[in-house]
Amino acid sequence: MKGMTLEAVTQAVGGVYTGPESRKNTELTAITIDSRQVEKGGLFVAIKGARVDGNTFIPGAYKDGACCCMSTEPPVDETKPYIRVESCEQALKDMAEFYRENLTIPVVGITGSVGKTTTKEMIAAVLSQKYDTLKTLGNFNNEIGLPLTIFRIREHHEAAVLEMGISDFGEMTRLARMAKPDYCVITNIGQCHLENLGSRDGILKAKTEIFDYLKPDGTAVLNWNDDKLSTLDKDPRITEPVFYGISGDESASKAPSVQAKDCESLGLAGSVLRCILRREKSQ
Repeated sequence: MKGMTLEAVTQAVGGVYTGPESRKNTELTAITIDSRQVEKGGLFVAIKGARVDGNTFIPGAYKDGACCCMSTEPPVDETKPYIRVESCEQALKDMAEFYRENLTIPVVGITGSVGKTTTKEMIAAVLSQKYDTLKTLGNFNNEIGLPLTIFRIREHHEAAVLEMGISDFGEMTRLARMAKPDYCVITNIGQCHLENLGSRDGILKAKTEIFDYLKPDGTAVLNWNDDKLSTLDKDPRITEPVFYGISGDESASKAPSVQAKDCESLGLAGSVLRCILRREKSQ
């Protein structure tokens, strides 16, 4: 993990390092919160959960090859590299944000009420035809899963496709701050998590927090056939959004940039369609 030395990580999380000074320049090989997945030379973050206290696994993590452990508790062995923090959950986010800053590959962030995982799989499958692409495993798309996914990015990767799921205001801001996508895809605005977000307008507001951390020259890819997303063409946070859809007038001004027509299902063999590309983003 390029740039992820113990000293740099300690500074990134605002933690306190104890252990041999000679080890502070050691570069981490991996970061995990699961003691069963500790890699030699990796960092084990001991999260204290409702049922399981990760601190109980620190001795075993060292034994299994961890070069350092991180916790909110005092070190169990001051002769070994150890980083004490105020919150392991926040430290994960801080480390992910720091690591992302060192990455130069394009990142695609995907969100929406439904269809995130399917869209992530489809985009990753297409990109993988040409690029060494990392994708979110399963639905590791929250404030714990996203940083763990970002930590899996290595120097050989050429692109990353990250799924981002939320249920309340402010969550997308925290996720997007870590991911800093070059491209963001919003699949739709449905009626999920209304208990926190109140209405579809609330969901739209929460989902589009992703725009606040879209790269300055980044691209938003939005569903034209969603009545909420189709209103974002004038959002000041994005430049020349690309709309996709399956319906629209033939005139370019009233149709998506990318349109699927004449869709035909082939059953288990998939589907075939005609794709109309109406314009390209200006340079």
